[in-house]
Amino acid sequence: MLDKRYQVFITTSGKDMQPERMVVSQTLIGMGFFSWGLEQRTPLSTAFARRQIDDCDYVLLLLGSQYGEQSVSGVGYMHLEYIYAVTKQKPIIVFMHENPDAREAHLKDEAPILKEKFKDFRHQLQKEVEQVVTYRTLRDLELAVRSYMPQMLERYPVVGWVRPQNIQVLQDEIDRLKAKLAQVTAEQGKNESDPFLTLPKVSLHEAFSFEYRMHAYQDGNFKELSPVREMTWAELLKILSIEFRRPTPEDYFSKVLNEYLNNTGLTDAQVVMPRAHAVSRAQINIRSLHTIKQQMRQNDWITPVGRDDRQRMLWQMTEKCVKLLESYQRIGQRSSTF
Repeated sequence: MLDKRYQVFITTSGKDMQPERMVVSQTLIGMGFFSWGLEQRTPLSTAFARRQIDDCDYVLLLLGSQYGEQSVSGVGYMHLEYIYAVTKQKPIIVFMHENPDAREAHLKDEAPILKEKFKDFRHQLQKEVEQVVTYRTLRDLELAVRSYMPQMLERYPVVGWVRPQNIQVLQDEIDRLKAKLAQVTAEQGKNESDPFLTLPKVSLHEAFSFEYRMHAYQDGNFKELSPVREMTWAELLKILSIEFRRPTPEDYFSKVLNEYLNNTGLTDAQVVMPRAHAVSRAQINIRSLHTIKQQMRQNDWITPVGRDDRQRMLWQMTEKCVKLLESYQRIGQRSSTF
């Protein structure tokens, strides 16, 4: 197996996040990552930060309760680094404090304009970034980093850095993958089949079982659970139709489903923890998510419709799917009336 290392650029609001930065840096180093980032920013350091982002594999944002130091334009340095990472299409993960208002007064902005900028930036991250994780304590943050960074490697694979003595091993692996790709391409050329169309079609009333992870809170502590949820395809379509009736980026598949699981997961948690009072950080199993996408494509329920200005693939429900879902809902309404 190749001895790979990955470089993570950490960006924070400034000195107020020094304890969090230290915890994250030490945790990443212990996991085999290289930790980068600038703790103090000036107009002269912006170019250096951009070079680090160019060279990194992943970008990690730590957001507490301050907007942070601002550039001469009035935009925070952390905000600028986030914008630059987006333009470079770097995989981004955000760790933000669960309740900024509960933090100590000296850790929060005093000026109303900074409070408003912080609020807007926090909302922007929650809306735009797929991987947003909340934490309450430093220990909570450490556990979250250990849990979610391996998911980033699986979800957004990158080349990383390989020790020089392993270059030949890497080249052998590249040659093997090229040969395999050529074989697959040749086979696809023969049967001209769509790689998505490998699953049998399903009907709306059929059930689909999938696993997901979440944090359940009970008696002041939390525990990570992995319940199994069973839903019909009609229920899944109804949830996804909230966003996908119009062209929507592919990452919204997980956003919409995870938000739904966060809102409904308490019942699943109380099966194991009867006194659980809240859940958070619901994350559908990646393979299950991929199966849902494949199945919807196979059934002609969803189709790609181009890319947005950030070059993200856009998906939209087909007219066939919309009519089918509306018909299914009308039948359900008549049944409930009877």
